[in-house]
Amino acid sequence: MLIVNTILGNMYKDDQLAKKIEDSKEQGKFRRLSLSRIEMEKTRLRKKTDDGFDIGFVLEPGIKLHHGDVISESVDSRNAYTGDETILIEQLPEKTLTVKFKQNDKNLFLLVGHIIGNRHRPISIRNETISFPIHDNSEMELFERLFHEVIHKIDLSIDEQRFIPHTSMDVHEH
Repeated sequence: MLIVNTILGNMYKDDQLAKKIEDSKEQGKFRRLSLSRIEMEKTRLRKKTDDGFDIGFVLEPGIKLHHGDVISESVDSRNAYTGDETILIEQLPEKTLTVKFKQNDKNLFLLVGHIIGNRHRPISIRNETISFPIHDNSEMELFERLFHEVIHKIDLSIDEQRFIPHTSMDVHEH
């Protein structure tokens, strides 16, 4: 098992790491580790890569994994050389509910944000929409009821996407 304490960086923020990923793929020294958003928030985690390689994360408090993070395998838990494989962290898609506003109304934005916030949901704000994770399609009915006063001013849709919370959001979910 590979024990990981540090992250090399993120391929979407570092062109050299993106090149290293491409080179590793060409050389057959590439692994992919698919994680849920909730798993990526943990500092201690044990998972297998898509090809079955065992990885344990022991990260400092406050450090979170992100989609596109890169780790490198150079030694295993017995300090034996393993071939310097590159491992890419990929966030799994999840169900999200997206609220699209039909009009530019600041009071509406505040009310919808307040309702979502009362449910302790992290949000993503993009292109005049607010998205947040849901566990099941049946939550659409719940939010239709919660938004009943303004339902005619918004469109709701369920999507399967990689949810990345707004950077200032650090909330817990129930």
